[in-house]
Amino acid sequence: MLVWFDWNDPLWSTGGGSGMTKFSRLGVVLGSLALFFLGPSGVLGGAEGKVDKPPPPIEEGIRWPGEAGKRISVMVGITIIDFARISPQDEAFEMAGYLDLAWIDPTLAGGEGGSKKPRRRFRKGDIWSPELEFVNAAEQVAAEREGDLYVERDGRVAQRVRFSHVFRSPLYLKRFPFDRQTLRITLSPFDPVAKDIDLVADLRASGKLAGASVPDWRIDGESARVTPPEDGDPSDQEFVFEVKVSRRSTFYVWRVFLPLALLVVASWSVFWIDESVAPAKFATAVTVLVSLVAFSYTIDFSLPKVPYLTFTDAFSLTVFLYVLSAIFAVTAIHFTHTKLGPEPAERLQRLARWVFPTSFVMVVAILTAVSLA
Repeated sequence: MLVWFDWNDPLWSTGGGSGMTKFSRLGVVLGSLALFFLGPSGVLGGAEGKVDKPPPPIEEGIRWPGEAGKRISVMVGITIIDFARISPQDEAFEMAGYLDLAWIDPTLAGGEGGSKKPRRRFRKGDIWSPELEFVNAAEQVAAEREGDLYVERDGRVAQRVRFSHVFRSPLYLKRFPFDRQTLRITLSPFDPVAKDIDLVADLRASGKLAGASVPDWRIDGESARVTPPEDGDPSDQEFVFEVKVSRRSTFYVWRVFLPLALLVVASWSVFWIDESVAPAKFATAVTVLVSLVAFSYTIDFSLPKVPYLTFTDAFSLTVFLYVLSAIFAVTAIHFTHTKLGPEPAERLQRLARWVFPTSFVMVVAILTAVSLA
């Protein structure tokens, strides 16, 4: 590097009357040059001679509020925004909601540097926040929008997260479609130091929005609680949010049960057909049976796939048995007419006219009482 200094100083003139000699002035210039090039902030000395304090660590400013054995109570609440669907086939439901968290961080009480602001705002990662996970989520839940953290003067921190996901929840469908279900969302601490966290159900922040609904279901109520750890380990505690729902069964009554009942009633019409036209009786009974099989395939998509009989399954099987029984009864009447004559056959046919309807009503009543009790 080449540096050129050029100035007009009367001290350097031969006629100057100053008391500074040429040698002393030359020393001042050389000292200034040495300081410029080799000093701590100079051109050459800046790279190695700079002694500023080292850069702060990445996590500087994020302090764990549970230091010195303090336990942090984290209040948890969930608010339902809306349901997308409830799937009996998958035993799952899709829901959108708000997750509200609140806790007190003593390290933030009073504000930074004695700040008098009633509320401060931080981004996630600027200060400590609890890490929770949805235990029964079908996949990892990604927050649609993660709100900032708001800190009051007393150190109370609040955060709201909007989420939408599919959750697994066991469904008891034995009463289907007259069933009531309890949908659950479970959260637990994911933080490795979660032994210092106490979850508390925030009932005021738990509930649903006014417009929350779910197709084909009624929302009967919501509740929130924290399950205590079974082995005394605080990290085993869970926050459980439950939604009580009951199915709207009108669709199934008009589109499933009524057509099945009409088919079984149609099968009884063979008992009013004269035995002289036996082929017509057999044709009617078989036609009803084929229609019943086709109808069963049609409604199969709307029925849950579970390893036990539901009320709908039991009713469908009862209808099948009665239609088959009507075919067997027609066969027995025709055999009696052929072997014993028309009078015994007529008596058997008159008996079937009231035995079948009466027994069907009684069986359905017993089935309803047992299944829906």
